[in-house]
Amino acid sequence: MSIPGHVGGHWGTFHVDFTVVLAVSALATAALCLAGLTAYRRRGSRAYLLVALALAALVAQPVLGGLAMAGAVSPATHHTLEHGADAVVVLLVLGAVYDARETGGRREVRR
Repeated sequence: MSIPGHVGGHWGTFHVDFTVVLAVSALATAALCLAGLTAYRRRGSRAYLLVALALAALVAQPVLGGLAMAGAVSPATHHTLEHGADAVVVLLVLGAVYDARETGGRREVRR
């Protein structure tokens, strides 16, 4: 089957190009999440924790894409969960900005 504007190889119904993009995206967001967790561990502030959680929510997006591509998640569910993940990221980043402005970045989270 030929999809207009679609470039890439297929192995049956398996889209090689989509898989590569999802894998690179998952690895990049996981590395970014680890960097955020490292920054939180060093700084220990609530704002850093919220940013680290937002980065962790970004990791869910390529995972959801892979599940949808594999057929484990329906397109409607995938669409809804992707928008939910976007909303979580926005709320966590806004919370981090608000917390950093309110506390001057000095409040630490008890661990």
